[in-house]
Amino acid sequence: MNLVHQVLSLPDIDEVYDFAAGRLALAIPDEQERTFASWSAPWRREALEHHLKLGWSFITRENGKIEGFFLAQPFLFFRGQTQTLWVEHIEASQPEVADVLVEVAVKVAREKHLQRVLFANAPSLASELKRWNPEPLETSIAIVKTTKG
Repeated sequence: MNLVHQVLSLPDIDEVYDFAAGRLALAIPDEQERTFASWSAPWRREALEHHLKLGWSFITRENGKIEGFFLAQPFLFFRGQTQTLWVEHIEASQPEVADVLVEVAVKVAREKHLQRVLFANAPSLASELKRWNPEPLETSIAIVKTTKG
């Protein structure tokens, strides 16, 4: 795979939305159920607008075609840590891409001196998170340390 990663920005919003909506269509064939699911999806337009303005979300492409993305934002003073990165959602065309996106999130947090990365929907990312020795925060959230503390 020849994947290229870059920070998501507002001009990417339609591409990201269409990618996620297309994947939802594969998962939920019924149009009405899919519409209801899209209303609370982490990639709905207002959520994308919020995350893309912050500069912590990334997109992954291969040969110019989107293969995945994650939506993230930092927050301060969680559990005594100075800075934490919250990864709200990862959407990927295949597990290998999800694995790379998890790696990008952890490495970016480490480079920016954030102390932890919290991954929402951790059970669906169990195999991708395994090499990072995640600690469960609760049923659906895992913590990955980016420092030795």
